[in-house]
Amino acid sequence: MAIVSTKGAYGLTAMIVLAKEEDGKKLLQIKDIASKGDIPQNYLEQILVLLKKAALVESVRGSNGGYRLSKPTSEISVFEILNSLECCMAQTDNKSNNNMLEAFWQDTQEKIKGIFSLSLKELEEFLEQDSQNIIYHI
Repeated sequence: MAIVSTKGAYGLTAMIVLAKEEDGKKLLQIKDIASKGDIPQNYLEQILVLLKKAALVESVRGSNGGYRLSKPTSEISVFEILNSLECCMAQTDNKSNNNMLEAFWQDTQEKIKGIFSLSLKELEEFLEQDSQNIIYHI
């Protein structure tokens, strides 16, 4: 069943941090991503390796190097991000090989894909809209 771990949550946060920097085109160093996303730097390094392997981010070496998105935010889905970090987001552990429930598991998998099908751009817009609806009381 789909469960988003800390790795998935941190990875999604890192991608949002990168997306906010000139729509993902500006290079950010790991320490800056970690700071802005409140992510442990050592853990972030491991996450960025996986995101790079999935071709979702690219890196540039050197003193002015860093990480940036490898494609526009409208072309990166939340599902892609989470699936690259969580491994098999929409798969169920059906060890019993019970064919009676096969249709149910297939339907569940499709619903999970649908839930996470929004793009990184759409997620950004949702988060911006949601933060505008916050009312502070003193």
